Amino acid sequence: MIFAKRVFQAAGVWGVVVIILGYVAFFFGGDDFAVYTNHPEYVHGFFLVTFAWQIAFFIIATDPVRYRLLMLAAMLEKFPFTIAVFLLYAFGAVGVPVLVIGGIDGAFGALFSIAYIVTERGADEE
Repeated sequence: MIFAKRVFQAAGVWGVVVIILGYVAFFFGGDDFAVYTNHPEYVHGFFLVTFAWQIAFFIIATDPVRYRLLMLAAMLEKFPFTIAVFLLYAFGAVGVPVLVIGGIDGAFGALFSIAYIVTERGADEE
């Protein structure tokens, strides 16, 4: 259970840091990291929904057995983004920095999977 707690705590902290950096890029980014869009509501919506997931990660970390099923949704939050980033990189639509971020999300998704497997199933059996 310690493994799952630490994984979800680390994912929450990492996510909050990335969101803060994303907002910095949105408001103050230079040519390399600026977020350009005609629909800023998409950017804010993405960051704020992502922030809600970081809070969910912190909640899971408080009691991984109790919130074990939520780990499945957490995996679903990580893997599609990773796949999308890898495909976008393959087609030249994003650069290496975004690929690294996608890879880190994929690593957290894999760690979430391991946490799900090793966490006791006590909460599911009640």
